[in-house]
Amino acid sequence: MKVRWLLLAGIACVLFGAVSVPVQAADVDLPTYVQRLTTARDALTQAEMQAGTQREASIQRATDALNGMDTVTVGSATYPAQVSGALGTLRRQPVDTQRAQAEVTVLLDTVRAVQRTTPDAQARQKLDTILQDRAYHPAEPNPAQEQFSRFRGWVGEQLRRLFSPLDRINPPTLPSPRTTPGINRLATALAFFASPHFLIGLATIAALVVLLLTLWRRRWRRTRRVTETAEPQRSAREWRDHADMLAARGEYRAAVRARYFGTLREMDERGLLAFDAARTDREYVRAATDSQIWLAEPLRPFVRMVEAIFYADAPCGAPEYRAACDHAAAVSQTIAAAMLPLQPVAA
Repeated sequence: MKVRWLLLAGIACVLFGAVSVPVQAADVDLPTYVQRLTTARDALTQAEMQAGTQREASIQRATDALNGMDTVTVGSATYPAQVSGALGTLRRQPVDTQRAQAEVTVLLDTVRAVQRTTPDAQARQKLDTILQDRAYHPAEPNPAQEQFSRFRGWVGEQLRRLFSPLDRINPPTLPSPRTTPGINRLATALAFFASPHFLIGLATIAALVVLLLTLWRRRWRRTRRVTETAEPQRSAREWRDHADMLAARGEYRAAVRARYFGTLREMDERGLLAFDAARTDREYVRAATDSQIWLAEPLRPFVRMVEAIFYADAPCGAPEYRAACDHAAAVSQTIAAAMLPLQPVAA
């Protein structure tokens, strides 16, 4: 009798011990949960490529990995393990390993997605530490920068006031499209041409055209001047003789130009002012003012006369040619007087 009670007590202890193990393992932490899910997934992957006893052993490993997990503890909160679906699939016959593997994979992806999106408890403190760096704080503007900022704001305000009337332009009011065929296209075109953006663009294009024409005109003048002077090199005397020959034939405009070239060549021969075909007439006067100021006074009226004849299309005849000869003679006399040797003062 005692032996039978002892046997019953032993069996009860064994059963209690067997039941107590899953109860102790029912609640797992998050790393253990992820590890056991990974083990189950790998075992199911191997089972799909095996057969017979090896396949059964892999399915059993996956079942053992999922067994005994009822809840998962994360910090101070407890959540369901959500493995009942995968276990139910593994206990059916025949076992659908692909479905079980898909269910375990979904659990793993969900846990990892939650881990990636879980906010860092110290994120605010780390962010404040980073933002305290001087690189994230713009330097205080100096007085010059403040003055430039105010000037830029003033310019923007003036431009806004200048173009503000254009904002009040309304498109023209036209009859109803139902009564006038094709009126929609006409209204759209008129509204476009009356818009402030079109007017501003048109004004910008006009300014660019004027600027390009001005630059082209300057280049054309310089090219014309170089072309006119691209003649055989002549001395000052040869230029004067050539001017007289042109005047005798009635070509007074070319004769005035030749007289002017003779004067420039004379200054170059005397070493006073270098002759350069690319230099403008005003540049000759400026160069004379900088180096030989006494030469600029008689040269300036001659240059004005040449500019009026060749660039302003002033009339040019025999009187103008005689005036050019007088200007050339005045320059020559000034040069001759300056080149005279100094005479000693009589005692």
